[in-house]
Formats: sequence, C-alpha cells, structure tokens
Amino acid sequence: MQKLRLTMNETCHFLSVQRDKLNKMVKDDPSFPRPIKEGASRQAAVYFDHSELLDWWEDKKKKRYC
Repeated sequence: MQKLRLTMNETCHFLSVQRDKLNKMVKDDPSFPRPIKEGASRQAAVYFDHSELLDWWEDKKKKRYC
C-alpha cells in the first residue's frame, strides 16, 4: 500500500531531486503541490500529498507532448 503523505526526504527520493531543488520547485512553480505543514511551530514536520505529486507529474508529461 502506498503512503498518503511523503516527508521531504521521501519526496526528494520519489522525484529524484535534491532538497534544494525541491525547495526551488515549491517556490518557483505555481503548479507544484503545496506542502502540508503539521503544526504551527517553525520546526513542524512538512509533508507532500502523494496523489497530488502524481497528478502534477502527469500534467507535466502531458504538457511536454503538446
């Protein structure tokens, strides 16, 4: 069974990018899924929704061929 949410490290591994590249994607790409922060503190864990990442990737692939 696939996890519903991925940590920053799992998301980096899933997308095969380094953490600084992931942060740049979040900052610069408005179509990239927004991170979900668990808690209000600055050190609260950040997650990404697995299905949103898959949808984003499929959209990127479709736009590449158009």
